[in-house]
Order: sequence, then C-alpha cells, then structure tokens
Amino acid sequence: MTKNNDAFSRYPTVVEETQLLENVQQHLSTHATRLGRGANYDTEMLELRDAMAVAHPEDLPSLVEQMTRLQAIAAQRGQGDDLPIDPSSPYFGHLRLKEDGKERDVLIGKRTYLAPEQGVRIVDWRNAPVSRIYYCYEEGDDYEESFGGKPRRGIVTARRSITIQDGDLKRISSIEGVFVRRKGTWLQLDGIGPQLSGGQGISVRADHIAPVRGRLGVDADGTDRKDKHLPEISALLDRAQFELISSNPEDFLVVQGSAGSGKTTVGLHRIAWLAYQKQKRLDPRKMVVIVQNNALSHYVAGVLPALGVQGVRVITFERWASTIRKRLVPELPDRYSDDTPTIVSRIKKHPALLSIIDDIADAQDEASTAKLTQAMSNAPGGDRVLHAWRHLQRLPLAARCRRVLQWLDGDARIGRYRADTVDPRTLIHAESLLSRIQDEASDIVSDWANFFTDPAAMRRGFETHAPTAFTDEDIQQAHAWNVSLYKRLDAEGDDTDDGPPVVDREDDAILLRLHQRKKGWLRDTRGRVEYDHMMIDEVQDFTALEVRLMMDCVARNCPITLAGDTAQRIVQEGGFDDWDAFFDDLGKTVAHVAPLKIAYRSTAQVMRLATEVLGPLAKDVARANREGAEVEVHQFSDPGQAVDFLATALRELSVREPAANVAIVARHMVQARVYYEGLRKAEVPQLELITDQDFSFAPGVEVTDIRQVKGLEFDYVIMVDCNADTYPLSDEARHHMHVGITRAAHQLWLITTAKPSPLIPERLLDD
Repeated sequence: MTKNNDAFSRYPTVVEETQLLENVQQHLSTHATRLGRGANYDTEMLELRDAMAVAHPEDLPSLVEQMTRLQAIAAQRGQGDDLPIDPSSPYFGHLRLKEDGKERDVLIGKRTYLAPEQGVRIVDWRNAPVSRIYYCYEEGDDYEESFGGKPRRGIVTARRSITIQDGDLKRISSIEGVFVRRKGTWLQLDGIGPQLSGGQGISVRADHIAPVRGRLGVDADGTDRKDKHLPEISALLDRAQFELISSNPEDFLVVQGSAGSGKTTVGLHRIAWLAYQKQKRLDPRKMVVIVQNNALSHYVAGVLPALGVQGVRVITFERWASTIRKRLVPELPDRYSDDTPTIVSRIKKHPALLSIIDDIADAQDEASTAKLTQAMSNAPGGDRVLHAWRHLQRLPLAARCRRVLQWLDGDARIGRYRADTVDPRTLIHAESLLSRIQDEASDIVSDWANFFTDPAAMRRGFETHAPTAFTDEDIQQAHAWNVSLYKRLDAEGDDTDDGPPVVDREDDAILLRLHQRKKGWLRDTRGRVEYDHMMIDEVQDFTALEVRLMMDCVARNCPITLAGDTAQRIVQEGGFDDWDAFFDDLGKTVAHVAPLKIAYRSTAQVMRLATEVLGPLAKDVARANREGAEVEVHQFSDPGQAVDFLATALRELSVREPAANVAIVARHMVQARVYYEGLRKAEVPQLELITDQDFSFAPGVEVTDIRQVKGLEFDYVIMVDCNADTYPLSDEARHHMHVGITRAAHQLWLITTAKPSPLIPERLLDD
C-alpha cells in the first residue's frame, strides 16, 4: 500500500486508519495463505469455539454467525480457499468504543470476521447491537445498549466512515474532517462528507472556487464513480434510516420522503436486513421489488447482490402483471393498445374500482349462496352440504366451489360432516349446481367485459363509490372505446377495420384483481404467487387497485415496504397525492408512515428551487445537507441558439470531468429529439438519445424526457425548453418540473427558448 509521508505528519487520523488497515490486511494475508495450504475447517471451528469462551458478550452473536457460515462453506465446498470477507474492501466503518476505561476498535463491514487476539473485529452491518452504535451514535456520544442480554455503557471515542478500493485506503470521513487521497497525496476537504449522494461527493468548487456562470461542472474530489448505478451505501446510512431498516419485521412500513432522501436505499437495505435477521422464515428467493420502469430496475439491480443478498427479483409492475395475466387469462390477446384515451385510463385506474370489483364478487357470491340454499333446503342431507358451504365462506367463490366439490367426491373433510352421509340424489344435484356456479365464477373475462361495455353498470358503480369523479360524457366516451375493443376481441383473433385485437395496459390489473376476488391466489409457472416480502418503489404513481393486488400476494404476517413521495407523482391518470386517502382506498387503517427529512442527493440550491416549483403542493420537503453551485437559468430565443451554447459547455466538461454523467431532460420526447440531433451535429462526445429507459449508467451525455428519468440520479442535469407553454401554471407541470430538478446531484441548469415558465422564480431570471 502506497504511503504519503506528508500525510503522516499532518493528518493523525490518516495515520491511524492506514495502520489499522495494514494490520487487517496482514492478518487476512496470513489467513489466506493457511487456507491456500488446505485449512482444516474443524480446526477453524474449534478456534471459534475457544474464542466464544472468552469473548465479550456483544461479540457472541457474531461468532455464532461466523461459525454457522463456516459450517455451511465446509458442507458445500469441502476444503475451499475463500475468505469470509473481501480483502480488497474488508470494511467501511470504524468505531472505537471505551468501556470501563478500556478502548477497543470495532470495524463495520458486509461480513463478520473476528480474530480478537489479533485485534481484528469486523462485524456485519446487519448484526445488532454493535452495528446499531455505528448508525445511531456520533463520536463523543455516551451509549447504553443491551449486548448479549446485558446492559452495557460506554463512550464512542471515534466513529469514521472509510472507503477502501482495491485494498487501498481512499477516503476517511470523520469529526476531524474529510480526507481524500488524490494521486497518492492526501488532502483534507472542507464541508460535509457525501451521504447517499451517489455522485461525486463533496463539491470542492462550492467551498473553494468562485462560481463561474455558464461553466458546467463542479470539480470532483477524487471519488467520482464511472459506474452510475445506485450504489450500496451501508456506511452512510443515518440514524433515521437505520431505525427504519431494522424496524419490526412484521411491519407494513411506508417510507415517505423527498427526492434524494434515501427511500429506495432504505427499502433495499431493509430487504438485506430481513434476509439476514430472519433467515429461517424469510427466503430472498421469495422476495420481490416492484418498480415503475425498466430504468429503475436496472438502476437498483446491483445493490442487493453487493449486500450479499442473492435471488431477490427486481421487476417492473407492467412486466409482472402482464406475465401473470397472459398465463391466467390466455384467451385475451398479448398485444396492448398504444392509443388508449386519457378518460379510459382515468376510469380504469380510479381507486373506486377496488370497491366496484368487490361489489361484483360479493353480488355473485350472494346470488350463488341463494341458489344453493334454495336447492338444498328440502333435499335429504342438504343441510350438510350447506354446512360445508358456509364453513368456507371466507374463500373466494370459485375456490369455495372447488373445495366443496372435492368434499362431495370424498376427497376432503369440511366441518363436522362427511359427504358419504348425504343422500346420493342430493350429492348429484349439488355437484351439478356447484359445477355451474364454479364455471360462472371462473369466467372473469365476462365480468370485465360486462362492466366496461355497459354504461349503466359503470354509472351505477361510480355513483356509488365516487359520485363526482366522472360525468355522463366521460362514461359514454369510455363505453364507446371499450365496445370497440370488445368487437375486435370478438373477431376471433382476426384483424378488423379498427385494427388487431388488443387490450388496454390498465386491464391487466383489473383482470388479476377479479381473479383474486373470485378464484383466489394468482399463479405462475412456479405455482402460487406468494411472497415473503415485497417492496414497492415510487408507490405514489401506482393505483390503489394495483397496490392492493400486489400486497395480496404477500404471505400472512410477512413484511411489506412501500416507498414514495407524492411530490414526485407524474402519472396523472392514476396514482395519489394524499397518503391518508390512499390508505382508505387500500382498506388499510394502520400503517407505519416514516418520513425521511434530509435530502442527500441534491444540493441546498437545487432543493430550494424544487420546493419553490411545487408551490402550494409542497409538503414536508426534506432539507438538504450540503451547499453547491447556484442554479442557473440561461435564456435563448430558440433551441438552435441553446444547442450552440450547450455544445460548448458539454465538450469542455468532457475534458475536465471525463467521469461525469449529464442528463438533458425535456418534458416531451419530441423536444428531446431536437436537442439530441443538434448536439450530435455539434459532435458532443458520448452522446445518447434515451427513448426506452435504456440508460447506460456510465459517463456521458444522455438526452431524454421527464418520464424516463423518474427515480434516477445524474451528476449534472440540464432541463431544456422550460418555457411557459411547456411548463404552465398547473399541478401536473409542477410535479414534472420538480421531478426533473431533483435528478441533479451537483449542478442544475434551466434552459428557456421562449417566454420562461411561470414556475421559475423571478430571482433566477434576467432583468
């Protein structure tokens, strides 16, 4: 490891951390050599057993966990040569704890590794209570925690966040300051260290360099990442985030917070925590993360494997619902409409549909019960058939029919009676009737079509549950569209003058909810769709029906995590902007809503504008914890002039900061194409047009629209055509501009090419 003698004389913190890392690496190197010669796992476990006999109480859980892992490795691999931790990055946090006048160092990493006699204690960040001290206490704090069932008191004499890359110490964040090694030389930076920034860390320019208007870039601090996927940031979790992650595993947890406050990070780290703490009950292979789009799916995909959690599926709701619907309702086409009218989308996404579907299912259940009661009331042994029927009243109708038919065949026992005590003539009659009821209950396509092609039924449903939501004209327009769709479906697969058979994207959720209410659990190629844990990200853009559909695929008493921010709602046809109303629509009266109050992604300057743009829609906006470059508005007369200006700035940036990634964000794709073509002709390097969420998450310039960037983060963001006609004074425009603004980690420009949007504060505009 390269040393810099100057740093050793000036920065004692660097000296300490360098020596500590060298001690750990030397021990790991010796251990690796022993493994390479063919270590005996029995000997290793005996050593661990001996260590447990003299260990501190707080070390016992980690030693047990280490022994369990060693046993698993021995069983699976025989005499392997793998270290239990990664020597190139063995830990990311350093605690020094003082108890009863004695100090000891505890390192926080992704795996547990304990060799107390050699002064090496690395504890898995998920392993309470030691990790709790790291996340919940600051340097100088007194702590009181329960270790091994015994109360312990002490002082945190040192708490540092450590960055180790390829075995080299790169960065130290501590109360003494932030130390970064650049090209072999250690420097001390001013300001606050990066927390959940995911970008290039501290902005040196903001503290040390006078701002230059019209110059893109803030100068990196030497920690810029070429990989722009969401990183795992276990070292940087704050106390509030850690408390949420480690909260009751039975909880239905709602993580609410402004853009960049760490909602997604908390949700993903909670999965890692649950997978570790509840290994016997919660299987990562039965966990799922549902996101809005493919870009988000790719953005977060690497976090869980980096945390040591394999097998968790990350999938878009659209793909999840489409795959299951096509399997359960194969008679409907695979193709979807590209031009569904807005009013149809609004109706099919309205939260009242949850109650309307319940009404449809309940009415059929009541009618079927009445038929069966009438048929069995005077039949010999009919009371026993009705007893079995009522005994299963909580089951969906088709599932109840199936179970009672099995009972009639002698294949099941229900309640007090056996079917062989029922008169044979009654059995035959009951089987015939229940078979017909089951067929009717299983025909969810007819339920779907009958409702949406019957204006009177639609009117009754919405008048009952949302009387002011739609006008008669709205209902008639939706009816006309649905009738045209159904005619195309009724053409037996042939294309008609109106086009090939299609369904609306919104129909998948409706059909699957009908299936749940009438037939029971959804099923895929692996069987019942049932999860041990589900995380739904950007939940504010899902409908209540979609969320309830997903939540009802989670096993009983298993945790659910929702993450969202109503200020970032961009799906106006669906979604919600009020948490309480949303829970009412879901039928959930108790939920732990946990607000995150610090925005880590964007600077204070960016967050101030983001709040101003929301205007009256701003609620509980998080505060930023770092300063940065001022937001700039550049006004031009037309896009051509703007392209010329941007091309120069982007070419210069690519030379100064080759690892930076820039998003040029338009509200509409047609605008994005104009800027892409202009910048392409101007030979801006590493330029890409993103039309289908296929971001590279790498250095370069990506031109796209607002809907594509939702949930993502970029070093620099340039919002183009921020004009009055593009972003008028409307709630939808406020939400869209807010989303674009809050993608920026370090610097934001707004470009106008006509009259500026009224959402832009006067303070930013030229006189």
